[in-house]
Amino acid sequence: MAKTLAEEQTKQALITALRLLAASPKSDQELRKKLAAKGYPREILERAINELKAQGVLDDRVYAKDLMARLTQGKAAGRYRVAFELKRHGVPQKIREELLDTLTDEAETERALEQARLKWVGWSKLEPQKRKKRLYDFLIRKGYDFQIAQEILQKLAKAPADDGI
Repeated sequence: MAKTLAEEQTKQALITALRLLAASPKSDQELRKKLAAKGYPREILERAINELKAQGVLDDRVYAKDLMARLTQGKAAGRYRVAFELKRHGVPQKIREELLDTLTDEAETERALEQARLKWVGWSKLEPQKRKKRLYDFLIRKGYDFQIAQEILQKLAKAPADDGI
């Protein structure tokens, strides 16, 4: 009798987990927190998570790659922002480090320059110092290294009359 109750609870936890994953992708840690908040016992929760992993439905590496792609391509975020978001979403450190190692400085500089050009042109009516400060702050908030932000500021400031390179 106890075995069937545990099996029934595990099935219910699996259904709940699948609904949560259908709504939005989640890391192992995020899904554990959601299931625990719904009141599932730890043993049942572990069984459901292990079952999802065995079926390939829950994979932190795939989730982290997708999240990184959304951040770098969709939001043009820098390395620091990507690292912060991966950690915030509960991606294990080993996976975070592997993925962050794939980000090249050249690609990051290109993304930052692309974003900076748009803002630089839009802020053309501002005083030069205020314009530079806003752009620098914007790039830092996007998660780019301060050296990249300074390098881009120098490039854009040297460009002929508001061309933005």
